[in-house]
Amino acid sequence: MPNCELAARIRTAILTRPRHYDPTAWLRGTNLLHPDTPLDDTDPLCRTTLCVAGYAAHFTGHTLEVVDDPADSHGSRATHTVAYKPDSQALPVWIVAKRELHLTGNDAGRLFASCTTASTVLAALDQLAGGAPRID
Repeated sequence: MPNCELAARIRTAILTRPRHYDPTAWLRGTNLLHPDTPLDDTDPLCRTTLCVAGYAAHFTGHTLEVVDDPADSHGSRATHTVAYKPDSQALPVWIVAKRELHLTGNDAGRLFASCTTASTVLAALDQLAGGAPRID
């Protein structure tokens, strides 16, 4: 069963501080976000944005970090965002968020997709917060 309390908390955060919501990036505006860092407009990190998965990891006590991938054969490097707690393995943020929200793979894919509109995300979070077993 999905984590209704976490879904409700994320929905509230998006509605009350829309400046911090960005569905196109797990974490943007900083390379390291500790779980005790508040996301409010008076914070020095007020340019920090999170997607739903980033919020789920942040709100459940994970540190979020943007890390460099190894260089490819052309010397190019990509980055990805990981989430971890002290003394635990860093995992891609979407995996952590899927686990914390107790989502199926299909629901996670729909909720975390960068092309999903904010209104669709809010409706899905509303369903999950209301106790729905999955997203319609």
